[in-house]
Amino acid sequence: MKVTFCGGAYEVGASCILLNIDNKNILLDCGIRQSQSKDILPDFRLIQEYGGVDAIIISHAHMDHTGSLPIISKEYPYAKIYMNIMTKDLLRVLLYDSIKIMSSKEAEIPIYSENDIVYMLDRVHTINYEVDLEILEGIKLTLYNSGHIAGGSCIYLIGKEGSFFYSGDFSLFLQNTVGGAKIPKLRPDAAIFESTYGDKLHSNRQIEEDRLLELARTCIENNGKMLIPAFALGRAQEILLILKKAMNNNKLKKVNVYVDGMIKNINRVYKQNPLYLKSSLGKKILRGIEPFYNENIIAVSNNEDREKIIGSKESCIVVSSSGMLTGGPSQYYAEKIASLENGYIVISGYQDEESPGSKLLSLVDSEEKLLEINNKIIPLKCYIDKIGLSAHGDKNEIKALIDRLTPKNIFLVHGEGTVIESLGREVQQNSIGRVYIPKCGETIEITIKNPRKQLSKNLPFKLMLKEDLNTENISVLWEYVRKYYPDRIFTVEELLFIWYGDYQAEDIKIEKLQLLLLNSVYFENDNRRFFMFKAKNAEEVEAALKPKEFKQNEIMEIIQKEFNDYNYKKISYILESKTVILNFDFPKAVPEAIYQQFSQFSHETDWNIEINTQTNMNALNDKLKMLIGEGNIKRISHYVDKNQVVVESVDLNRDYSKEKNEFKELTGFEFIIKGSEAKKDIEENSLVFSSKNTSFAMEQNQAISIIDEAFKYEEFMPYKKSIKAKAYMELYFISPMVGRRYSEKISLLADETGWSIAISNVVNQNKVLSLAEAFCREEEVELKKNPSFHPATQEVTIKPMLYEEDKFKRIKRAFEHNTGCELKIDAS
Repeated sequence: MKVTFCGGAYEVGASCILLNIDNKNILLDCGIRQSQSKDILPDFRLIQEYGGVDAIIISHAHMDHTGSLPIISKEYPYAKIYMNIMTKDLLRVLLYDSIKIMSSKEAEIPIYSENDIVYMLDRVHTINYEVDLEILEGIKLTLYNSGHIAGGSCIYLIGKEGSFFYSGDFSLFLQNTVGGAKIPKLRPDAAIFESTYGDKLHSNRQIEEDRLLELARTCIENNGKMLIPAFALGRAQEILLILKKAMNNNKLKKVNVYVDGMIKNINRVYKQNPLYLKSSLGKKILRGIEPFYNENIIAVSNNEDREKIIGSKESCIVVSSSGMLTGGPSQYYAEKIASLENGYIVISGYQDEESPGSKLLSLVDSEEKLLEINNKIIPLKCYIDKIGLSAHGDKNEIKALIDRLTPKNIFLVHGEGTVIESLGREVQQNSIGRVYIPKCGETIEITIKNPRKQLSKNLPFKLMLKEDLNTENISVLWEYVRKYYPDRIFTVEELLFIWYGDYQAEDIKIEKLQLLLLNSVYFENDNRRFFMFKAKNAEEVEAALKPKEFKQNEIMEIIQKEFNDYNYKKISYILESKTVILNFDFPKAVPEAIYQQFSQFSHETDWNIEINTQTNMNALNDKLKMLIGEGNIKRISHYVDKNQVVVESVDLNRDYSKEKNEFKELTGFEFIIKGSEAKKDIEENSLVFSSKNTSFAMEQNQAISIIDEAFKYEEFMPYKKSIKAKAYMELYFISPMVGRRYSEKISLLADETGWSIAISNVVNQNKVLSLAEAFCREEEVELKKNPSFHPATQEVTIKPMLYEEDKFKRIKRAFEHNTGCELKIDAS
């Protein structure tokens, strides 16, 4: 067995390793270097000298592992390329973007063409996680989830000469988008491990996420703009989910988060491949829930949008590629934000020592604050920081994986020289295996006298059927699996093998069964390995086949699981109509995204779900007092129908614009600072129609007579007319909502009489409650107690002895037409 390091050894970048096993040459990854001062390509001469390539295997889509793949594939067109479907879809996006970047630089000749990418992708053979595939005679390949990014794989090869493990980039801890690496107790004779952070222990992930949110809060408080340069693949999606969750939980004030660069295309690929994501995220996507965007997280389309973002006075956060500021829109944003005193640039990942991102970080402690970016010199005035959201294993994780696999031959790569040397010494002290620290250009030959025995995954029992699997016969597969393989977890390919009796490599059959399993009551995804499936037990299937009747406690558990992020205050139930009501302090500020989940919830449970529209006025007042100070408030008036709060302030000269924006965002209400007491009566009316004729006003009784005549034949008329000031009159209807039905008529009357006419905000509560009782009597509905009126929301609630839906619909229709108020039923 020979291992030749064409790139990525004693360095980070251009990962490219040639493995010779059983006289076959297998290339593991084929990347580029990001640094502009070095040759970006691996040493392909070594591949030629050792006889070319028989097969290529890709660990994950990042360009330092794939960026030169079209070149080597063009040179060796008969070599099949192996990766999973997620990596293939991501690679397509990354390589086409690379072509676009290379073509846009005047002095740079692209190192491959669009046709090279097309032909290379045609040679790709996709293989899912934990599927054994013979790729060359006697050589078997298996991919395992590496936990680095979506689609990230550890590579395991077994041949006659021995077994070989290649970690690629990996991480053992759980991220927001992907689960940690899932590596069984393999038995490799030789293994290669990445060492990016081989000399470091990562800080606590939650602490770093909290630091990011604290920086965002500070930026918003200072009405600033924040740029988070992020790798388009992996890091950007993590950051978007952190910000989205924090805003949904009210841990971060709602602010526009703009998404720019290649991140948008990567987000699309994530949505297309939910089985390669963390189970909770994958399940949301399968239910049709948008994972990344909402009303606050917005994709940027063009340069005009970018200029508006920078030119606007709003505080905002921009998440944009590239992560090292080497290209993409992040360069533009960095150039503009760097010179802002209320600007923030937060670096979120690894920075090549020669990248603009690295140089930016070096300026933090520099006396000369000048940033060179986008071919410009920018005076640096913004705040600079770095957060640790690494998707690479740290020293402990690397050593833990080595200890789990116990290979006799250990190669450490993908790290700076000093880092690898330090890690190598520690590993050698605690390992019985031999540790190699190779450099680019080296070939190391190892002889394995007694290859380790491998654990086999036998499937001795097979159905051997010829008919295709479908919705009608999948129960046969379920019964067979339950009988012969109880409690086992399967790949899609293994289930196909059990059904047909041989390995089915056709992508269309794999995709068809995958879709069938996802929509079946007989199988479910494994929570830890979302790409694998297990047979449900008989009780679960029996329950699923029955029309599901969820109990109240079951509904509560589902609500808590699905809607906990929205920070509701209480759950109410109307059992007769199978309705759940979520109660919020500020229902008008609930994100629109919740309604998408409502639809899915109703589909899955056959229960209705809605939001109580009544605002918690005490909480509203408390929030207002917190924002502007209780001592600054003389009086608060609420106008629920207009989503307004009118405040009499002791300080009329103060600028409340910042507090107004925050109050609107948190509550859905705007607050207005009330002017002088002389204008009190007019200002507190929800709707005033001023006369266009300012030089004339009818005599008072004549004006009233004109108004009476105008409403003589209308269904509803004002029951009271009140003179409030000179040439200013207020009309009282049963409710202001009824009055507004006549807005056009009242506007014409104002012009005809020369009087300003207002519709009073007062609801005639006695009349409204009396009508509620009357309509109930008409329908012979007996009430447990008298109807109640809620002034804040202008709603009436009735509590019937017996809930009868048809009767209630008729009562509600008649009541709301005659009063303009909403009728609610309490069926508890």
